Amino acid sequence: MQKFSYHTHTVFSDGDNLLEEMLAQAVKLGWEAIGISDHMIIHKDVKSTNYYQKVCRENRPHMAFADFKEAEGFFIRNTEFIRKTAKKYPLKVYIGFEVDYFTYNGWEEEFKNFIGRIDHDYLVSGNHFFLNETGGFIGDISDYKNKEDSDKLGNVDDYIHIHFNTIKKAVQSGLFNFLAHLDYVRKVKAYESDKFKKDCLAVVEALKNSGMGCELSTKGLRKTGDYYPQNNILQALVKEQVPLVISDDAHKTSELGYAFDKAENVLKELGCNSRFVLK
Repeated sequence: MQKFSYHTHTVFSDGDNLLEEMLAQAVKLGWEAIGISDHMIIHKDVKSTNYYQKVCRENRPHMAFADFKEAEGFFIRNTEFIRKTAKKYPLKVYIGFEVDYFTYNGWEEEFKNFIGRIDHDYLVSGNHFFLNETGGFIGDISDYKNKEDSDKLGNVDDYIHIHFNTIKKAVQSGLFNFLAHLDYVRKVKAYESDKFKKDCLAVVEALKNSGMGCELSTKGLRKTGDYYPQNNILQALVKEQVPLVISDDAHKTSELGYAFDKAENVLKELGCNSRFVLK
């Protein structure tokens, strides 16, 4: 069974536990490695959004930054602390970031310059927001789980199509090591898997062409009763031999390794022989 997770969160973003607590639990589980992949959300308009107001109320203003200069000191301090702390634990500790990829003019170039100054081992592509066609910030996908909230968007289908196209662009950018929760947007009440199958398969094709990995996330089991991604998309990933990695998307110590045994059985039943591992 896989004895590591590369998708975990601490109090450096929206996790419930300290870094030391997550590392100690990984050791207790007998893991050989863990990746700390706290969120990296940098968008020029984020401070004018409901999302930013929400994280401030939760005393987590570090969840999002309006510019790269503002974010730099925060991430440098955290990575220095992770490297120092990791030396105290008998397992390999990787530094990663779960990055929301944005599409407004200039963002990608700014991000490339910025990330080159931040110590890290890998990057996860994980988009959590609806954007408009020019990359403007619409809102947190989690805020549209109910029909009445989805109706406020107007034609929510348009935003879902844009969302998948943004994911595809992130994959094609060559910036990331693996993709998180491919069909995360299915938590939106208006989402119908058949309607957006073509969008999902376009992301699968981009993953195939890029050689980038993709996660099978057990967080979906915890939150929705099914994995991210759902079985038909997972089958397509296996068919195209996209390298897969099991993730827990752990936000607390009790979630580390959640249902990894079940996920291993799923991959075995599908005949998956291409797995993603950091080198």
